[in-house]
Amino acid sequence: MKFAAPLPIVAAPRRSPAAACADWSGGRGLLVVGHGTADSVGAAETREIADRVAELLGNVPVELGFLEVIGPTIDEALERLARRGCHEIVAAPLLLFTAGHARRDVPEAIASSAARLGLEVRQSAAFGCHPQIVAISRQRRCETLHALVPLAPEETVLLMVGRGSSDPAAAGQLAEFAQATIEPGPHAVGRDISCGRTIFGFVAAARPTVPEAIEIASGVENVRRVIVQPHLLFRGHVEEQVEACLRGAREAHPQIEWVQVRRLGPDPLVAAALVDRATAVVWNGMRDGFSERKTISPDGA
Repeated sequence: MKFAAPLPIVAAPRRSPAAACADWSGGRGLLVVGHGTADSVGAAETREIADRVAELLGNVPVELGFLEVIGPTIDEALERLARRGCHEIVAAPLLLFTAGHARRDVPEAIASSAARLGLEVRQSAAFGCHPQIVAISRQRRCETLHALVPLAPEETVLLMVGRGSSDPAAAGQLAEFAQATIEPGPHAVGRDISCGRTIFGFVAAARPTVPEAIEIASGVENVRRVIVQPHLLFRGHVEEQVEACLRGAREAHPQIEWVQVRRLGPDPLVAAALVDRATAVVWNGMRDGFSERKTISPDGA
């Protein structure tokens, strides 16, 4: 058994869908790792992404396993892949950033199951600033702004909200991502000048908290509108907390228009980005020798 934690992101070369699927031949399978939520909508959205991934990869065995709360578990999903003849597996977590879940929780859950089942498992990187995730985030904000009366950029604040983590790198990752959605890029035409200032807030484990960030936004000179954009994949408790904070903001600061951008959701681009991250692991493993790489511990050492 071997388990390899996420390696530095190295993009796979551009290949046709048929060629990319061919990389997965020979007993390879994909484990889609969902966070897990008691919210039925969020759970259904996660399953929809797993289904889209399976469609993109054709005959490649794909199974979904949840880290917590609901099933199937990661262990159960790996068992299914083993029964389907897989011995080399890429675990692709549906995680926006590299923090505690990506560095510790998912690797630990995978390692114990891989050892029991005798599987070789390598974990792909979190989405980070993947171009397709950046494009969806920017699109969601544009959809929201399109329905509103235009305002001058200096009258609008963008409040980007993250889930939050005790990992000190988490805040920087959210700031880097927000900047990527504003600056020109391969999936954007020109700089987004709809918002004059960007601030950040976190639902848990980091500061400023969402209520603190709301107070900061409300104090910006000449502000008339605050665009609140939770950087979230699926529906769940975190989004509900953001909505509760927004209700409080509207009551406390009725002179300001408070607008919420919808979550990324089960968009086809999310599935495509996950396949891209996972296929990069397969391609790099083929290049370096999937079974010859040194085993990497769950903490990445």
